[in-house]
Amino acid sequence: MTEPVAAGRMELVDDLEGLPGSSDGCLLALTLEVPVFLRVGDVWWVEDEVLYVQRGDAPAVAHRGRLEWRRKW
Repeated sequence: MTEPVAAGRMELVDDLEGLPGSSDGCLLALTLEVPVFLRVGDVWWVEDEVLYVQRGDAPAVAHRGRLEWRRKW
Protein backbone atom coordinates (compact mmCIF):
# COMPACT_ATOMS: atom_id res chain seq x y z
CA MET A 1 0.00 0.00 0.00
CA THR A 2 1.28 3.47 -0.82
CA GLU A 3 0.41 6.86 0.63
CA PRO A 4 -2.05 8.80 -1.57
CA VAL A 5 -0.25 10.96 -4.14
CA ALA A 6 -1.67 13.93 -6.08
CA ALA A 7 -0.88 13.93 -9.79
CA GLY A 8 1.19 16.95 -10.83
CA ARG A 9 0.25 16.83 -14.53
CA MET A 10 -1.91 14.80 -16.88
CA GLU A 11 -0.28 11.59 -18.08
CA LEU A 12 -1.26 8.20 -19.46
CA VAL A 13 -0.02 5.48 -17.13
CA ASP A 14 0.28 1.79 -17.98
CA ASP A 15 2.67 0.80 -15.22
CA LEU A 16 4.17 2.16 -12.01
CA GLU A 17 7.73 1.28 -10.97
CA GLY A 18 9.54 1.75 -7.70
CA LEU A 19 6.60 1.07 -5.42
CA PRO A 20 7.24 0.72 -1.68
CA GLY A 21 8.89 -2.62 -1.06
CA SER A 22 11.46 -2.09 -3.84
CA SER A 23 15.01 -3.00 -2.88
CA ASP A 24 18.47 -1.89 -4.01
CA GLY A 25 18.66 -4.28 -6.97
CA CYS A 26 14.97 -4.68 -7.85
CA LEU A 27 11.90 -2.53 -8.44
CA LEU A 28 8.40 -3.56 -7.49
CA ALA A 29 6.12 -2.59 -10.39
CA LEU A 30 2.38 -2.64 -11.02
CA THR A 31 1.47 -3.27 -14.67
CA LEU A 32 -2.12 -2.21 -15.36
CA GLU A 33 -4.53 -4.30 -17.43
CA VAL A 34 -5.66 -1.11 -19.23
CA PRO A 35 -3.78 2.24 -19.32
CA VAL A 36 -5.25 4.98 -17.11
CA PHE A 37 -5.17 8.77 -17.45
CA LEU A 38 -4.02 10.50 -14.27
CA ARG A 39 -5.12 14.13 -14.30
CA VAL A 40 -3.77 17.11 -12.38
CA GLY A 41 -5.13 16.95 -8.83
CA ASP A 42 -6.13 13.25 -8.95
CA VAL A 43 -5.22 11.33 -5.82
CA TRP A 44 -4.00 7.77 -6.34
CA TRP A 45 -2.73 4.84 -4.33
CA VAL A 46 -2.00 1.12 -4.78
CA GLU A 47 -3.47 -1.71 -2.72
CA ASP A 48 -3.34 -5.45 -3.47
CA GLU A 49 -2.52 -5.22 -7.20
CA VAL A 50 -5.10 -2.46 -7.76
CA LEU A 51 -4.52 1.21 -8.60
CA TYR A 52 -7.19 3.43 -7.05
CA VAL A 53 -7.77 6.88 -8.56
CA GLN A 54 -9.96 9.49 -6.89
CA ARG A 55 -11.06 12.64 -8.70
CA GLY A 56 -12.37 15.38 -6.45
CA ASP A 57 -15.16 14.18 -4.16
CA ALA A 58 -16.14 11.25 -6.41
CA PRO A 59 -15.57 7.71 -5.09
CA ALA A 60 -12.24 6.12 -6.01
CA VAL A 61 -12.17 4.03 -9.20
CA ALA A 62 -10.27 0.71 -9.14
CA HIS A 63 -7.93 -0.30 -12.00
CA ARG A 64 -6.62 -3.86 -11.82
CA GLY A 65 -3.07 -4.86 -12.61
CA ARG A 66 -0.35 -7.30 -11.61
CA LEU A 67 2.66 -6.81 -9.36
CA GLU A 68 6.06 -8.01 -10.52
CA TRP A 69 9.72 -7.59 -9.64
CA ARG A 70 12.00 -5.92 -12.20
CA ARG A 71 15.77 -5.73 -12.04
CA LYS A 72 17.38 -2.29 -12.06
CA TRP A 73 19.75 -1.93 -15.00
